[in-house]
Amino acid sequence: MKAHFGVLSYKGTGHLNPLIALSRQLVARGHRVTFFQSPEFEQKILRHGLEFSAIRVHESHSSHSKLKPSSRIAAMRNGVNRIAEDMEFFLQELPAAIQGSGVDTLLIGEISLAGPTLAEMLRLPYFIVSTSIPHNFGWNAPSFIAPTGSWLDRLQKYALEVSVLRMKGPVRRRLDQYRSRVGLGPIRKAYKAFPSLAHITQVPQCLDLPRATLPVNFFYTAPFVDENTRPSIPFPWDRLDGRPIIYASLGTTRKNDPAIFHRIAEACSDLDVQLVITLGGRRDPALFVDLPGDPLVVKDAPQLELLKRAEIVITHAGPNTVLETLMQGKPMLALPMVLDQPAVATRLARLNAAEVLSIPNRSSQQIRAALVRLQSDASYRDAAKKIQAQMQSIHGLKRASDIIEAALARHSSNNT
Repeated sequence: MKAHFGVLSYKGTGHLNPLIALSRQLVARGHRVTFFQSPEFEQKILRHGLEFSAIRVHESHSSHSKLKPSSRIAAMRNGVNRIAEDMEFFLQELPAAIQGSGVDTLLIGEISLAGPTLAEMLRLPYFIVSTSIPHNFGWNAPSFIAPTGSWLDRLQKYALEVSVLRMKGPVRRRLDQYRSRVGLGPIRKAYKAFPSLAHITQVPQCLDLPRATLPVNFFYTAPFVDENTRPSIPFPWDRLDGRPIIYASLGTTRKNDPAIFHRIAEACSDLDVQLVITLGGRRDPALFVDLPGDPLVVKDAPQLELLKRAEIVITHAGPNTVLETLMQGKPMLALPMVLDQPAVATRLARLNAAEVLSIPNRSSQQIRAALVRLQSDASYRDAAKKIQAQMQSIHGLKRASDIIEAALARHSSNNT
């Protein structure tokens, strides 16, 4: 049975890249895959042999959300409204696009909040794909990694950290209001009334915490990495001087404090290493020309190639950088900030594949001490190599595609 998959994904690189890799694997098996995204991503999708359906850009956020919030509470309220309005926009726009494309099955990224409701409205079978630790497993971390924070911090996590598997608070109320208008019951009942055929994560079981039970339709796999999907990125290879490389990548968001790059550079300045910093495509390297030790700073980097050469990787503990680093068997210094990052860092620390420094403990001296430990203690590299071997034996893209095809075959058999 050949399917025509429709992909609903958040537009961030860490979400799109794994789903593009998985989609290419499905196309290689004779299926069709169409991405529903804003027009800016059309060429990125088409050049990988996938199909594309443009969704107009949503520009009608509430007027108050365009104003600078007067307080943190106001900022949270604006954040909730943006999430809910985007969700409602996709619920209104996507049904016609999906039906018009001929898609018969949906692949839904975990934070594509409208996805399961769209599937239920259109009576389409669907899969949930988590590119990180599934949100319903919990993103908690011990206090030495993620201090508890204020009641405002906790309220923000409750209100804004939502996914298709962990819908709560005002966002869930807005979704339930929409579902009621179109004749559907509350979303909490939908997971039993109209469940996904499978929930798949690219996080391998060896990296997760031990669990006594798992949902019957849940599957661990391994990283969805396809080097052929990565664009060619210019890099000054001739500036590498032969010293061991420490590669620092803190993600693609602008929210990182630029001062952290200064502290990392200072920590490395008197070590016999060459520091390579990528700014994730978001900042101008000219702003960092005076960093201690004269590190090599680039706006964007060919990450997979640099991970092969690096001795140690400094990361924000975003799941894709972590998984790609472990695929190369390299130890890490994790500097988690928000969302799933503390949970990912917790798992790295448990397996001794990384040193982890919490936000209050990131002076240049503390970063330097952590790097020295990673260099001098072979157990970190041994742990990373052990995880590498386990992940490579799973073949994540093949495993995920096998799960999808088997689940579709069962679904087809049960409905004929």
